[in-house]
Amino acid sequence: MKASTIFHLALGLVIVPFLLSGLALSPQQAQAQESGYLEPSGAYSREELAQMLAPIALYPDALLAQLLMASTYPIEVIEADRWVRMRPELRGEALDAMLLDKNWDPSVKAICHFPSILALMSERITETTHLGNAFLAQEAEVMGMVQELRAQAYARGNLTTTSQQQVIVERETIIIAPADPRVIYVPYYDPFSIYGPWWYPAYPPYYWGPRGASLGFGISYWPSYHFSFAFGTWSYFDWHRHYIFIDAHQRPKFVRHDRWHAKPGHWQHAPSHRRGVAYRDQSTARKFGQSPPRSREIGRDTRGFTEKRQQDLDRRGDDRTRIDPDRQERERVERSRKSLEQADRDRQGKQRIESDRQEQQRVERPRKALDQADRDRQGKQRMESGRQEQQRVEPDRKMRQRTDQGKGPREQVERRQQQGSRDTIFNRVEYGRKEHQPSERGRTNRKGLDDDSRDRGRSGGDEKDARGDRDRSRR
Repeated sequence: MKASTIFHLALGLVIVPFLLSGLALSPQQAQAQESGYLEPSGAYSREELAQMLAPIALYPDALLAQLLMASTYPIEVIEADRWVRMRPELRGEALDAMLLDKNWDPSVKAICHFPSILALMSERITETTHLGNAFLAQEAEVMGMVQELRAQAYARGNLTTTSQQQVIVERETIIIAPADPRVIYVPYYDPFSIYGPWWYPAYPPYYWGPRGASLGFGISYWPSYHFSFAFGTWSYFDWHRHYIFIDAHQRPKFVRHDRWHAKPGHWQHAPSHRRGVAYRDQSTARKFGQSPPRSREIGRDTRGFTEKRQQDLDRRGDDRTRIDPDRQERERVERSRKSLEQADRDRQGKQRIESDRQEQQRVERPRKALDQADRDRQGKQRMESGRQEQQRVEPDRKMRQRTDQGKGPREQVERRQQQGSRDTIFNRVEYGRKEHQPSERGRTNRKGLDDDSRDRGRSGGDEKDARGDRDRSRR
């Protein structure tokens, strides 16, 4: 046998096993590829559970149970948050009456009484979805981690009975109940200060609380929430059996009789309220009846099935359009969510415009008042200057009046004298009345007579003068 043949055989014995191992798939991988699910790396680790449960482990049991159940329905959480934001005035029994007609899970309706917590769940929908997936797949482990975190806070003296809550220790179980069943206080805190040095540095805990809050070394509380009934009477933790117990005889006020099909016992997840959101793993999806997507056909074109493959794709697209109500529901929910967000933006824009207008009016009023004050001051100054000018001119005016009054009688006397010199028998006044004025013809005739008499008088005078001269000559 030639050396080259021996070399090729040896090379084949080395390469062929590697090729076979690369082409072979594990049963789990083959099942995942066949079903179309991307199977996660496994269950949530203790580090991940501690990270997501640290900010809510110290909630009262009644509220924590509702929160864990509601987190398995992320779409309804978003819808409820948008709905509550549009109706901030609803509280207590009025809110219960409005919730009766909503087709949401009772746990989601219960969280509507805590709008701040509902808003956090909606804003951090990724963390909420992870929390719901963990509770569905690892319910016992989730409840066990809650007890571990409570024990850690209790050992450090940060979990005690206060005026807001009661801390009850029963063997290895720590129960947190409100001091008054009708009033629930929701705590918020810094996990690093409550639990001590965090033992999983690669998985730091979340913070669920108001933005910008000044966190101290203890537990703070949201504003209290009042109820006219015991909030957690219809569901509570069975810590020893590690599940949530539902008491069907204690129906909450926001659930109708005809829509309440729960039976006393272990809480059961309702896939219809999941609204088509995919489960995290195949086992959970199979448990709750969610069908995996069809497997992909690979390499059909290389085997001469191009037209057949296109026909199959078209038929599958028609089938999805026809038999996928969940997808249509998701699209409807997405459209409604976008419309609600747009409405929120429009409302916020109107509020900003209104606030700007009010601010402008607030600034404009003092300016108008100052302008009016300036006009009033200028008017007063003009009036004062006019009065001073009048006071300055008044003596001269009075002096002229006195002068005019003095001149008046003198001028009247002069005018009377002038008139007296011109008075005749025809225009003089006697006994307070004027004599009769003759007519124009009479005045003319009388004038002629007067002229004749004056001529005769002058001629008579001349004759007398002549006679006087003759007499003097004789003497």
